[in-house]
Parts: sequence; structure tokens; C-alpha cells
Amino acid sequence: MTRMAVGFGRGFPRSWIFPIAALTLLLGIAASGRLSRAIVADFIAWWPIWIGLGITAYLVRDRKVGDLRASGLIPLISLFFIGLFTWGHLAGWAIMPSASQRLVGPEVSGVNEASLVASIDGAIELRTGADFLYVVEPIMRGGGIGIPTADEHMVDSSIEVELIEPTDPGLYSFAGWEMAVSSTPVWMLDLNGALDIDLNGLSVSGASFTGSGTVTLGDTLGETPVNVNGAFRVVVPAGSPARVVGVASVPATWVLDEQGASAPISGGGWVITIVGESSVTVVEGQG
Repeated sequence: MTRMAVGFGRGFPRSWIFPIAALTLLLGIAASGRLSRAIVADFIAWWPIWIGLGITAYLVRDRKVGDLRASGLIPLISLFFIGLFTWGHLAGWAIMPSASQRLVGPEVSGVNEASLVASIDGAIELRTGADFLYVVEPIMRGGGIGIPTADEHMVDSSIEVELIEPTDPGLYSFAGWEMAVSSTPVWMLDLNGALDIDLNGLSVSGASFTGSGTVTLGDTLGETPVNVNGAFRVVVPAGSPARVVGVASVPATWVLDEQGASAPISGGGWVITIVGESSVTVVEGQG
């Protein structure tokens, strides 16, 4: 029974069905757009292992390990490597070619004010915590977005950065960009896409968000404008001043007025302007 499970006599081992099925499944998922096509490049990069396994399978084709044909074990080892490299691709292991797909901005030293413009038909995630002015890495899911180039213009201590999407990313296409920015300068942001933005820890002089998603606002000093255009959930720090200009769903404790609504805390704070016929829900959370 064991010999039947591993192979057909001296013919093709049945256990090759497992790695072939796994590869077919991965390629199908990548072709459907649910997995980045960069996984193909990651697998090709490890060609010495695949060739080594093929040669080993040929050399041990007539040998046995107990009741098992040794050549029937090679497909199971191949399946292990397929699973290992798939995990490495999704986890962004540094040894994977796809992990080299990143854009690193300049040193933050000497920069007091920075503006960032990015617009893609994909996902944009933004957090603080970069050692450089900004770092852009891929979101390791399927999509048609490549790693951008940057158009930078610096005047004195101010810099303008526009991220430009490549026209043909080839195999290295992803769901979007995961961005980290430095907390040192004061930022002006203009972002368009499927957004997941967290401004906690950032100094922001103003922002414009277009598309859809979630925007989490942090603490701010003075009145800070934010334009919102699309379908968004906006999280404002609880117990801090904020105001909405336009039509939006707001917490029950907010005070409605002719322009929109205000948090029951006096002062400056965020001024959230609803653009057009946007669908915006404002909630209070931890800033």
C-alpha cells in the first residue's frame, strides 16, 4: 500500500501530484490578481534548488528508503520548499527578490517642511516611523501597482515629493504602497487611493484625502484643515477639538450647526471639510 501511494512501479511517482498542484494553485491565484505576480520572480530566483531536486530525483530513481522509493520522496521535499518560499514571499524575507522592491527617500536632516503627493488605483497605507524622510514598500498582495519613482524638489528647508507610479511594473506588481514617513518635519499630504492612514505621531499642516478607506487623525496644534472626498471613516482623537464642514455622520455628542457639526470641546483642532457628495463617518477614538 505504501509503494502504491508513492509511485507507480518504476514510472512516474504519484507524489509529484502534490507540488504540481501547489504550483498550479499559486499561479492561478497570482493570475486572478489575489497574489502578487512577484512570487513568480521569487520562485525563479531559487532555480539552483529546483535543478538540484531534479538531478537528485534522477540519481536516486532506483533506490529505496525502507519500503519507499527515494525518488518518490523528492516531490514531497519540493512541496516543502514551495511552502517555505511562499511564506518567505508573503513575509517579505530580505533574501527574496521582491523584498528589494522599495523606494527610500533622502536623509531627513535639514528638512523642516515636507509635502507628499501620491495617487494610484490601489491601496496606500501610511504610518510614521521612518528613519529617512520616507520609505515606500509594496503591499504584498495581488494588483497592478509597481514601486514608484519620486519627483523631489527642495527649496531651503522645504521639500515637495510626488510619487509616480510606473507604467509597466512587469512581474513586480502589487496591491499598492505601504509608506512610512519621518516624524521630524511638518507634513502636507495629498493622497488618493484605497487609503489606510494613521497620522498619530505626525505634525501635519494640512491634508487632502480622495478615494475610500480609513483616516486616523492624531493630536494637532491649532486649526488644521483636512479635505475628504469619497467614502471614508475618519477617526478623531477623543476629547480634542474638531469640526466638520459639510454633511457627515458624527458622534451623538457633537453639536450640529449651519456649517456641519463640532465636537463639544472648544478650540482649534481639525477642520474636516466634506467635498462633494462624499460619504463620511466621523468617530472618536484614541489619538
